[in-house]
Amino acid sequence: MTKLRPFPSPLQAALLTMMGIFFMAAATSVAALWTSVTTALGIGTVVGLGSAGAVGATSVPPPHGARVGLRGIALRHVLPLLLLLPVVLLASEVDNVVKALLPAPDVAQIVADTHAELPTDTELSLFETAIVAVGLVPVVEEWFFRGVVQQGLVANLGAAGGILVTSLLFALGHGALGGISPEAWAAYVAQTLLLGLVLGYARHATGSLVASILLHMGVNGLGVLGMALPDLVAIPGYNAPGAHTPLAVLIPGCLAVALGLWLLSRETPEPVPPLPDVAATPDD
Repeated sequence: MTKLRPFPSPLQAALLTMMGIFFMAAATSVAALWTSVTTALGIGTVVGLGSAGAVGATSVPPPHGARVGLRGIALRHVLPLLLLLPVVLLASEVDNVVKALLPAPDVAQIVADTHAELPTDTELSLFETAIVAVGLVPVVEEWFFRGVVQQGLVANLGAAGGILVTSLLFALGHGALGGISPEAWAAYVAQTLLLGLVLGYARHATGSLVASILLHMGVNGLGVLGMALPDLVAIPGYNAPGAHTPLAVLIPGCLAVALGLWLLSRETPEPVPPLPDVAATPDD
């Protein structure tokens, strides 16, 4: 008898991500021919990452649900998840620091493109953007990255290595869509990497995919609110003009995130079942 190997390995995870991003870009391009850009992004995410996740999940050793984190969260997890929401400000500040070191010539165009892809100027467009960016994308992305991919990488590389490599794939996967300057790409990847690390830790510490999904929904929800209500929620360096987020906002945000991470560090998630045995073949 031999043990099943954890899936995916780092190479398999990279190939799965490449496959998902390829099909996502293709499906988005096709869907954009007959629907809005916002809806096309949602369809592309479901088709690309959803199909790659489904393919990968078939190779995850049983019990599949326990390994990908299909379990609920405890009431005590709600507070740390709420405390982690200001990570959007920290990620935005990382973005701004990279831009200060590597000034991106296309920042204004990227902002305009974002508003075109995720419009919030009317009630209907705001509803459409919220459905896609808050209700759909977090579920599919977390299912793929923190569900299918991270469990295998943690089993292969340990918790720290698995979360880090998953976050790198998450960041590079977002940056792989291209169409921006190298400087803007570096800022975006750095920002997304930080978000991925926090999402990955929330998933690992709670043992639940629901935790990272809810946190991802909250992060994207704040982004949508920032675009929809720039006058009511105007934070320089985040959704308003300014090179950096004011310290009066950034420091409390850092403290909240640190407290949230500390609370999660005290958790002892339910252990993942051991890998099952498989019968040896004559060639073994």
